[in-house]
Amino acid sequence: MIFLKKYRFLPAVVLLVIAMTSCDDDFNTIGGEIIGGELPGLPKYEAGVVAYNKKLGPVQTNNLPSVLLGVYNEPIYGQQVANVLAQLSLPGSNPNFGNEPRLDSVVLTLPYFHTREENDEEGNAVYSLDSVYGDSPFKLSVSRSGFFLNDFDPEENFENRQRYYSNQGDLFENNLVGDPIYVDNSFKPSPQEVVYFQEQEDSETNEIDTVRVAPRLRVNLPVDYFQENILDKQGSPELFNNNNFKNFFRGLYFQAEPVNDDGSMMLLDFDSADTDAGITLYYTHFPEDAEDDDEEGVQRTFELVFEPSNTVNTFSQEFPTSIETNIQASNDLPGAEDLYLKGGQGSMAVIELFEDEEEIQAIRDNDWLINEANLTFYVNQDLVSGGESEPTRIYLYNLDNNQILLDYQADPSSGQAENPARALLTHLPALERDEDGNGILYKLRITEHVRSVLQEDISNVKLGLVVTQNVQIVNFAALKEPIDLGQDGEPLNRIPTASLITPEGTVLHGNLSSNPEKRLEFNIFYTETNN
Repeated sequence: MIFLKKYRFLPAVVLLVIAMTSCDDDFNTIGGEIIGGELPGLPKYEAGVVAYNKKLGPVQTNNLPSVLLGVYNEPIYGQQVANVLAQLSLPGSNPNFGNEPRLDSVVLTLPYFHTREENDEEGNAVYSLDSVYGDSPFKLSVSRSGFFLNDFDPEENFENRQRYYSNQGDLFENNLVGDPIYVDNSFKPSPQEVVYFQEQEDSETNEIDTVRVAPRLRVNLPVDYFQENILDKQGSPELFNNNNFKNFFRGLYFQAEPVNDDGSMMLLDFDSADTDAGITLYYTHFPEDAEDDDEEGVQRTFELVFEPSNTVNTFSQEFPTSIETNIQASNDLPGAEDLYLKGGQGSMAVIELFEDEEEIQAIRDNDWLINEANLTFYVNQDLVSGGESEPTRIYLYNLDNNQILLDYQADPSSGQAENPARALLTHLPALERDEDGNGILYKLRITEHVRSVLQEDISNVKLGLVVTQNVQIVNFAALKEPIDLGQDGEPLNRIPTASLITPEGTVLHGNLSSNPEKRLEFNIFYTETNN
């Protein structure tokens, strides 16, 4: 990647050297000046740019790649609470638990995102947790849900998938069944390896295995409850098929509450196909021809899995009044002093390139060879506390059609990096930080997009800017209510899914910043063609 970044502009530099030796003409710019910097010797044109804020309303949160759970006190935007409603599913229809099945234990498992570090001095596995925000405990409750999650929307003749939204927490909580089946008044995700003992299934010698797994939520649920509602239902209509089961046992609601007005939040993957997420029932059944009551039974396990398409994230948050006011005050003309970016059901920025069509045409008339075009967003360090709470990545996209930019496709790591933190570092570089770890700026390269606009291959569309922790997620989620983008734009009706799975936020200097040196920059580096 370093090699590519270092030499990708070599052909343009060679052309520049040839041009300089063949004539003594000065480089010309429109409203620009010759500078050094990232492309030494090339002139830079400072193009017009406007940016403004949009507060997001309720957004579709079923069918997300992962979900947030917990309480997070974001330093700028305040406290966010994220809960999860997850539908359970049978692994197969009409399960057979054998004769006189007796439930021994029930275990709920939700693995954490993690990184395996080097073993300690004693050879034990060491892990660090990824995607955990905050470090204080919160109250975690798990309850049975009485709310039925439809696969398809009955109001659309069951032709389209049902949408559920981030503001439906109250509705779900009003449909809980009975008391919680699990409560931890001081829950906090741990990076420790999980070790437990498990009897070998079908073992004639009752051998016990020691099982070591990566960090996860692994807790016991009440045996009597699942004996009554699962094993004792053997052969009943409730377990005959998945449709019946989902109508009977409508899912689990994971609810987070602050402890001492604080907490922590974690990103979880409820997809059982990719993780060990689910509920395991450990039970014993006995041969039908047992000669006496003392005959030992046979050990078995039964898995209840979560359905990712029917897992809904709910968010609860109120922005500080001052931020709400500033967001509402910004608009497409003339822009904004500050840009407020917040994940979840948060806020975003709209970017409009160039002052007007006349500016675009003037650049076209110059027939420049465009070496690089970039947007530089400076962090407002007067408002941002800095450090680990700052989002490492931001995501830029075509707002008119909800698609990635051409630069996304042209980035050498597009679709290839196994670690999202290493992906798309040419187009969407990570936050540049100072020696203390505080954010300085994001510099996003949009060379291919600008070239295509100037060549009239594409229109000069509005761009959307959001925070994210995974730039490789390119799908979109529907907003419950469209957001007006002004007289010359279609309403905003979708938002990148990538922005929904992080609670982090930041504030960037806008095009009207009171600090002229930190204002949003739209720079184009070019070479004269001398046509």
